[in-house]
Amino acid sequence: MIADMNGADRRCAVLGDPISHSLSPLLHRSAYAALGLDGWRYDRVRMDADGLPDFIHGLDPSWAGLSLTMPLKSAVGPLGDFRDCWSQTLKVANTAVFAQGGPANGLSLYNTDVEGIVAALLEAADRCRADDDPDDLAALLKAAGQGRQNRLPDQPYGGAQALVIGNGNTAESAFCALKVLGAERADLLARNPEHCDHMLDLSSRLGLPEPNVTAMDRAEAAERALTKADIVVSTLPSGAADPLADLFNTADGGSRMSPVLLDVVYDPRPTPLMKAFCRRPGARAISGERMLLYQAVRQVALMTDRPLAAVPVAAMDQALREA
Repeated sequence: MIADMNGADRRCAVLGDPISHSLSPLLHRSAYAALGLDGWRYDRVRMDADGLPDFIHGLDPSWAGLSLTMPLKSAVGPLGDFRDCWSQTLKVANTAVFAQGGPANGLSLYNTDVEGIVAALLEAADRCRADDDPDDLAALLKAAGQGRQNRLPDQPYGGAQALVIGNGNTAESAFCALKVLGAERADLLARNPEHCDHMLDLSSRLGLPEPNVTAMDRAEAAERALTKADIVVSTLPSGAADPLADLFNTADGGSRMSPVLLDVVYDPRPTPLMKAFCRRPGARAISGERMLLYQAVRQVALMTDRPLAAVPVAAMDQALREA
């Protein structure tokens, strides 16, 4: 695989397993086209955690960076240096950028998932758009990426009761995003509640109250948690949250604001959970491609060594909407 991918001027790719569904190549390639980077190439590579070190060590100097998805966001840690606020906080990275001269000269790791979640939820509240003034959008993404809550335009979710479904790396990023957005608390709905100690520790470090942890297979308790939350962020892989769709009904669960769901899955679009969630009065459901778009903005900036405001977000968004 590596030998087949070493011919263009500069190389990037998204790595993970599964990976065939990924829309990251669409986003990055559209950015390269808008920036006039004709010699740049962005591919998909199916990769497990065991194979990651050899893959990275075998790359030549044409490689600029990697996007990382499940199951590699934690596995990449020993191979590089965490460089930004959230990668250092979580020891989790979705972005790897090679030093000048390629992998042999160093690997810098970043977490752009947090700002992706923040921007997707702010977009749902009409506080940002992909075609906003580039400097304004860049300032918002930068503030979220640095955890600077006071630099956001306002706090439409201030005081919200949130629920995160899942307890993996993306769930950790969701907790950080909810803190940035001013949520009052974030609880957990998990398939394996006994494996949530790291989430309780993270909540404490973020200054959030200790989360209530509910098992997904406890139907009545899960229904109460889902219908009372103002914000729900599902971080489970495709299909894993489908059983929760049957727990919704048209009754108002008592949330204090119009409830909103971000489901990080974008294949299928919409998911069964999104369809069911929208039966709640005033509910809004956001597909995962909105998070994908906004987390890709700083990835493009880092890999191409351009200012954040120079990334053609509107062109990326258009390509995504036409996919």
